[in-house]
Amino acid sequence: MMLIFMLSGVAVLPLWIRISRTVDKSSAFLAGAVWWLLGLVGMLFVQPDWPRWVLVAFAPVVAAGYAAVDLMPWAMLGEIADEDELASDERREGIYNGLFTFLRKLAGAIAVFAALSILDVAGLEPGRPQSETTLWAIRLLTSIAPAICLVFAVAWARGYPLTRARH
Repeated sequence: MMLIFMLSGVAVLPLWIRISRTVDKSSAFLAGAVWWLLGLVGMLFVQPDWPRWVLVAFAPVVAAGYAAVDLMPWAMLGEIADEDELASDERREGIYNGLFTFLRKLAGAIAVFAALSILDVAGLEPGRPQSETTLWAIRLLTSIAPAICLVFAVAWARGYPLTRARH
């Protein structure tokens, strides 16, 4: 499933690049974030007895939004470095890339720690049938928790000041 998701995300990247050439990158990010957000909320309703092909077909749809959310911040980082150079007469893209990468890794580590802690409290027992509480925790951690993070990302992106015209 993850392979299908990732390959689908890579396959749709040229589309997002084309879109980002016609609209502001923040608008492309917003479109992808909303798309992914809707897919995440849809995952909340997936049932274990659904045919596997439904899940396989659903993965590329969700991956399309994920691809934009993963790609656009990197594209926006170049604009930020250009804007900073105009203001400071220095090229500091290394600092921006390093800080951005560090923050992404830190957020990922915190998210994994929080998710595993929540699953431990919910009673996850590897190799055994899970309780209803544990199953709901897994459901919420794979749908609502990332959707909440996307809501914050959308709020941030709406205030992104670097438009195509300004850049």
